Amino acid sequence: MTMRKHHLALLAAASGILMGIAFPPFTFGSVAWFAWIPLFFLAEELRADRSFLRWIYFSMFVFNAITLYWTGGFIHGKDLYMMLAGTMLLVGHPLLFSVPFLGWRFLRRRVGVAGSWAAFPFLWVTLEYLHSINQFSFPWLLFGNTQTNDLTMIQIASATGVYGISFIVAASNVVGYLLLSGILRKERRVLALPSVALAATLVCLWAVPRFVGARILATRTATNSSREVRVGVVQPNIDPFEKWSGHEESQMEGLLRLTGFIADNGVDLVLWPETATPFYLLHPSSSMWLSRVREVVDRRSINLLSGVPDIVYYPSDAEAPRGSKISENGHRYDSYNSSMLLQPRQAEIQKYAKIVLVPFAEHVPYSESLNFLNAAQWNFGLGGWSIGRDTTVFQFQARSGPARCANFICYESVFPGFVAGFVRKGAEFLTVVTNDSWWGNTSGAYQHERFAVLRAVENRRWVVQCANGGISCVIDPEGRVKDSLGMYRAGAFVARVQLNDEITFYTEHGDWFARLCVAIAGGTLALALLGSALGHKRSTQ
Repeated sequence: MTMRKHHLALLAAASGILMGIAFPPFTFGSVAWFAWIPLFFLAEELRADRSFLRWIYFSMFVFNAITLYWTGGFIHGKDLYMMLAGTMLLVGHPLLFSVPFLGWRFLRRRVGVAGSWAAFPFLWVTLEYLHSINQFSFPWLLFGNTQTNDLTMIQIASATGVYGISFIVAASNVVGYLLLSGILRKERRVLALPSVALAATLVCLWAVPRFVGARILATRTATNSSREVRVGVVQPNIDPFEKWSGHEESQMEGLLRLTGFIADNGVDLVLWPETATPFYLLHPSSSMWLSRVREVVDRRSINLLSGVPDIVYYPSDAEAPRGSKISENGHRYDSYNSSMLLQPRQAEIQKYAKIVLVPFAEHVPYSESLNFLNAAQWNFGLGGWSIGRDTTVFQFQARSGPARCANFICYESVFPGFVAGFVRKGAEFLTVVTNDSWWGNTSGAYQHERFAVLRAVENRRWVVQCANGGISCVIDPEGRVKDSLGMYRAGAFVARVQLNDEITFYTEHGDWFARLCVAIAGGTLALALLGSALGHKRSTQ
């Protein structure tokens, strides 16, 4: 490798490493503010498009390897399908993160250097948003997620959502690069702006959101609601790879035993984790276990919200939705990753079926429309769940009065606009049931917990997360983690959760800021393409 290649590799790797350690479980979120600067220096040196894409991809691969290495289960479990899916993600995902840089390079040639730099933060947020609105979506690495350990910084999410934070981080990288490059070149003016103006802009990007956040934190202390519910969280710590192997009695007894430890503490609602029961609890064949659970709910006078697998059989092919599966005896059915609410001495069971499924791991994208993609039809190891349709807000009676909560199943909690939709429907607090111990004691569980902090701030709702093997936690509307049960610990705890019917600007308007960025980025690219086409037409006349 030549000295020049060594230099380029160092710049690319430096950006990749800085981006990687900006995300949880690392607590170095501040490095995100300058993580792209080495990559910008690299981009300025490259003239050939192929070299440009190659080094951008390498940098993004390093970034993805640090943050998403856990998705393949290479360290824990070592399931063949999981490792294959994880490898595909690590190889393919960096290409998506290269798109804003390609857009920036295109605009640099069409609208000039200044216009391309101004457009870059809008291009970045456009990528993040578009990567969250289809069945291939995986918005795990939104750059706003790097700031969850800085409570003053993230308070603006109640207005802009996480995308506003991503925009500020992206803009700070651009301004920081322009300032540093000007200093290194001993230029007092960069792109017609004095260096002092760039420095002032950088200070404002850092200081203004924190000043606003500090004011919000100071004024919200006395405005919390006095209405509350007592929520019990049960973390059974069952090995997910052994869960479905037939030891259902011991697993159910463990859940009921942990529930008994906390049920007499004035608990209004008990949470069990994602697919807590290793069988279809609501199917007639499991009536004995459902009766047993109901007996505990009635005797203890508690509401129980639990993750459950659910199955629905269709009377005839004519009534079966397209994409439904066929059982061994020829019946059409759908199976769902669901949650249910049991209330004491009430026959009604409220249910919610997971809507946002993990691509390939839970559902092959668009297989409900293209039947041949349905992995379950081919007895393949991935993609067995069907997509839920009902946006249920659970309602139950607490000691303080009626209460309403939304329940998100695992991956769903990383989608900001999706969560806000349930708050608009009346959810007074949020719950998350999950099973993050598939991947062992790796980064995934810690990232998932920190991302829930932003959902709390965006909507000013308490968030209660109940995990099978960790991390279970309670987060207040300002993003503070109040209670937590760490990885691979069986246990239970009770938390006081305040109800809130406040509607934030973000809750009411959803991803307005992200859509604005899409409009600006799309309009800029469209004008550049139009100008290029008109220029080409004139040159051929």
